[in-house]
Amino acid sequence: MARTPTLVTKRRQLLTALLGAGLLGVNSLTARANPASTPVPAKRRHALVIGNARYAVPANALVNPVNDARLIAETLRKRNFDVTLLTDLTTPQMENAVDEFATRATNAELAMVYFAGHAVAVDDVNYLFGVELAVPLGEVRIRTAQQSSLSLRRVSQALRRANIRARLLVLDACRTNLTRGAASPGLIHTVPAGGELIAFSTQPGATAEDGFGKDGPRHSPYAFYFAQGLDALPATAPVENFFKQLTGDVQVATAHRQVPHYASSLVGTVTFTTLADAQTPAVPGAAASGQAAQAGRGPSPTLGRDLIRARMSAWEYEIERGAQYLDEPRLSALQARAKAGDVVAMTTLGLIAENGEHVEQDYKAAARWYQRAADQGFAPAQTYLGELTGMGRGVPKNYNVAERLFREAAEAGHHRATLDLLDLRVRMGEPMDPREWATALQDAARNPAGLPLPGMPPIQGLPDMPWMRALGVRPPGQP
Repeated sequence: MARTPTLVTKRRQLLTALLGAGLLGVNSLTARANPASTPVPAKRRHALVIGNARYAVPANALVNPVNDARLIAETLRKRNFDVTLLTDLTTPQMENAVDEFATRATNAELAMVYFAGHAVAVDDVNYLFGVELAVPLGEVRIRTAQQSSLSLRRVSQALRRANIRARLLVLDACRTNLTRGAASPGLIHTVPAGGELIAFSTQPGATAEDGFGKDGPRHSPYAFYFAQGLDALPATAPVENFFKQLTGDVQVATAHRQVPHYASSLVGTVTFTTLADAQTPAVPGAAASGQAAQAGRGPSPTLGRDLIRARMSAWEYEIERGAQYLDEPRLSALQARAKAGDVVAMTTLGLIAENGEHVEQDYKAAARWYQRAADQGFAPAQTYLGELTGMGRGVPKNYNVAERLFREAAEAGHHRATLDLLDLRVRMGEPMDPREWATALQDAARNPAGLPLPGMPPIQGLPDMPWMRALGVRPPGQP
């Protein structure tokens, strides 16, 4: 016998019909069926952003980390992150901030810690310095780093204890390897634990750029492109795709001076918007679609050129000073940086071999170091290699090859290469054009990238060049 529908059954049928006709929303249906219940809000994503710039020792002061932290915080808030922004913290304050953040983000789907400031590495463990650091960074010893800083490993452990499913640790800082002093026992290498991605703004053993120069954005290249990329990132793109694009952006903008790295143990498709089933392996098609969605995005060519031109003098000074003031720990650090792909370190090692002040003079070794950096389009290395080639030191003498190297470096904004190029053309028999020389000298005076700075050793260029005489610079080996 058919049962007569009850009043409750009739109400359910009516609600179902209204829902099917689009006259009643899901939330309305839930509320009417069970008025005591309320929609459960989605788990929010959390971020702790720290920017340390005002270090106690003036030599350690940085320009942009606070600006970077504010930019990153603002960008993450657009992605609905619950952001905690803190600046200029001491090490104890950073430790407390990490513990409080982990407590607040307990059981969250996704949490990020972003640090901009000074850091060093000891056997692959990264140590983040608070602003109370009492000695210049170059004088920090291993034990000091281990005992008076916040290790990235401690941050990872705090987030793991908070049962956060996906954890992103982002370090916009130098990764220079410390070699001074003895290490404490029990050192453990940094390896991402399950469900974690660790991103670095530069390669192991290398330094990170603090800005684009006085006329560029008031941010580090890494922070600038991080924010730009996150603004443009499709909601469905995996975070790994984002960090791959960021690596490319920063490499181009810094002429391969800075090569970001990341290591990941994330499982499943993790995005900045959602967290997919952590038991489901990422699908290659999804990654491909994410990359396709970013087609046409990339680093601004203008910003890249501006950064390279603005930083040329600083890079040249770092190279010349690094070759002049050398000891065993500094040499080991340079070799580690060069091995990691740092073109400034490669060029410095080349100049050390060319000068022969601290090691036996070896033009062939110098040419090999210059060539490695020149192959990546690094203008100072192209200039130094061109000078060796023009003189036939360590490589066969070849004015045509030297001219090409000088031209490429000059086009990148290296003024020393422009002057070398003009001088070489005179040596090749071309008439000297006073107007070209005047323009080149005026440009060099306005922005003396590649020219001698106070306290720097003499330029190791082609001897007795007209521009040297015009500027009153003493050629190498002349009284």
